[in-house]
Amino acid sequence: MPHPSLFHVLLVERRWDQWSAFCLQFERAARHLARELSRPKLASVTVSRKSFHRWAKGDWYGRPWPDTALILEHLFNAPAAQLFSPAPERAAEGTSASEGRASRTSVLVADQWPTSRFFIGPGEAIGSWELAGRQTLDGTTAAVAFRAVGVAAGAGSVARFDAGDPVALDEFLRPARRGFLLGMDDRDSPQLFVVDAAIARRARATSSGEAASALPRAQLLDDLTYGLLWSLVQLDDGLLADDSALEQEQKLLNTYLDLPRSAPSRRTVPDLTKAGAQWLGSTYCARHILRRLDGLTGSPAFWTREQTGEQAASWLWLRHKGDYLKTLAARYTDATPLSRAFCIPEAAVRQSGMYERVLLLLSIALMELHGVRVDVLPKPEYSQVDGFALVPGQRAVVANWARTDGAIWAVDTVTSRPTLREYSEALGEARALSVMPGPDPEARLRAMAGYMDIDWAWLVKRSREMSAYGTASLVRPRSRHLTTESLDEVFAFLASFGPAR
Repeated sequence: MPHPSLFHVLLVERRWDQWSAFCLQFERAARHLARELSRPKLASVTVSRKSFHRWAKGDWYGRPWPDTALILEHLFNAPAAQLFSPAPERAAEGTSASEGRASRTSVLVADQWPTSRFFIGPGEAIGSWELAGRQTLDGTTAAVAFRAVGVAAGAGSVARFDAGDPVALDEFLRPARRGFLLGMDDRDSPQLFVVDAAIARRARATSSGEAASALPRAQLLDDLTYGLLWSLVQLDDGLLADDSALEQEQKLLNTYLDLPRSAPSRRTVPDLTKAGAQWLGSTYCARHILRRLDGLTGSPAFWTREQTGEQAASWLWLRHKGDYLKTLAARYTDATPLSRAFCIPEAAVRQSGMYERVLLLLSIALMELHGVRVDVLPKPEYSQVDGFALVPGQRAVVANWARTDGAIWAVDTVTSRPTLREYSEALGEARALSVMPGPDPEARLRAMAGYMDIDWAWLVKRSREMSAYGTASLVRPRSRHLTTESLDEVFAFLASFGPAR
């Protein structure tokens, strides 16, 4: 992978990597230069969104026109030819090796995952890592320190963080905040590595310096591990912020459980983060379903509304979700196998980054692991079907907490025959047209990987690597409502499968 241009590096460093932020600075510089050179026409020069993104990505076709180049030189205090050349030339002109490494690493990560941005002070090799949510997560910021990555330190590791200044490292690791060590090796196609500061702190306290710097493949930063830390850190910070409020809100759940239907507005808990509202809605829906299924004969068939990895990540991390799946599996051991349908149109897949698609596939694998046959219907007209648990001919327990249009949850109990028939027909359509057919979980999950353009052999290989070290070797939750147990089970499950045939 080529090194980024100086133009791109400076955009990231100055927090101008969004077109709107850049235009504000560019137009200000244009007006200033127009006055300074007595050339009024310069004040009217603008940069289109298309040109900005092309230059930022390193596409050299269509270099700036002379007036635009003049303003860029004034704005960045560098010749245009240098701005649109590889950034390493800048390091030779006075940038420290650590600062240059931090810039290159941060640019590489931000390029690969647009939900990442870095803010690094001049002359620093530490900064903040902003993780942006999309629709259902709020986003958060973690501290980050950039370290050099060297050759493997020993058996079981593929690389190591160079020791650097141990005092500076200890100062970074000491605070209780969420933080990460992030490094990139010197390959032509660089590999990225990430370590939770809490894990590094414990390793330094309990191991030799060499052992503490060892990097197994579980700490390789790719679409799998980025998706894990991206979702976990946002959920974790949100739930920690809401911990006291959620303790109070839980006391009200029993009151709602006595009602046949409810849909409390999000405005009733305006101080909750999106993560806290998700936890509350999901917790209530699980309890509502389990209570309303009591006394019914036959196994329920489920329909769920999650369509993206961001929405589905709660299945992987929230402690009560794993308990809910286990309770259902234990309750219906002697009955017809459970099933669950999703509606995931192709458009939803295309609009999701690979890391989100991996999260969604892991969530589906978790259900298959607990004996739930999953069907995925691609027809977009089914996107607004309620989440429900249907016992044909008896009852449908409606329970929505994802995409609820301003409600924390929306639940009901339905016995109307026309509605039960509609739900049954939707499930039948999902089974008949599922994009993940197959006689067993491995066949179905492999088919789903194909639908989402995920390399099955890569996923199995990475699952084996994660299973060998555990999810907690990469990132650890701090909230009591989160756990790595479900993910560890999923990785062991996927690790048992063979690569694509």
